[in-house]
Amino acid sequence: MPSRLNCIQLRRLPKAPTPLRSVNFRHTTPGSSVVLLTKFKPQPTRELFDPNYPGARLSLSRRQSLAPRWVSKHFTLYAFPKAFLTKPDVPYSMPYKPRPYPERPRRPEQRSVDMSLQVIAFNSRVMLKPIVRTKIKRRLKEAVRLIVTRGAAVEESRGGLNIVFRMEDIGADKWIVPDWTYVALPTTEIIRMPFAEQIGLMRKGLGYLHRRIPDVEEILKREGIPSRS
Repeated sequence: MPSRLNCIQLRRLPKAPTPLRSVNFRHTTPGSSVVLLTKFKPQPTRELFDPNYPGARLSLSRRQSLAPRWVSKHFTLYAFPKAFLTKPDVPYSMPYKPRPYPERPRRPEQRSVDMSLQVIAFNSRVMLKPIVRTKIKRRLKEAVRLIVTRGAAVEESRGGLNIVFRMEDIGADKWIVPDWTYVALPTTEIIRMPFAEQIGLMRKGLGYLHRRIPDVEEILKREGIPSRS
């Protein structure tokens, strides 16, 4: 049976039921997704983080159109191969050097898992003070953490939505695809959303992208052959 907790009780969660305790978002995104989202300028293959990735020689429009996306009125969630990110003009150095790419194989006993997640608040979507934007980012990342490490979900009751935890839904491999970057575009609606509802939407978004990404990877293999010297 799933355990039920309200949002106040989330601050006093018991010990995690599996070794996986946290999701690391630091130093996991090796480039920028802005060009992929906006197409405000060309993105030649040589500017990609991994120009040898299948599909790297496809047009920018095609790469963008293939990207899985999940849309709600509160936020849109995209997924792009890390390979398609625009690499920085100057390589990151320590202590900001990105985590290894490709990602190292995950182990059942590991306590933390990496996830590349960017939360981008374009001015046309979120007209908020920086401190509020930071709060939105933290809430989105906390929702991801609870879903991945606790199997967080929501159930309806007479009193509204309850946050529940499902042991069978715990695990990074059920929600996060390695070597992909997730990009959340929030709207002003999200700041007024109850946290339980936000968890429900994030769960739907992650689940949809997790199902779609393998299909996109197959399309990229068919349409774009990597160029390796």
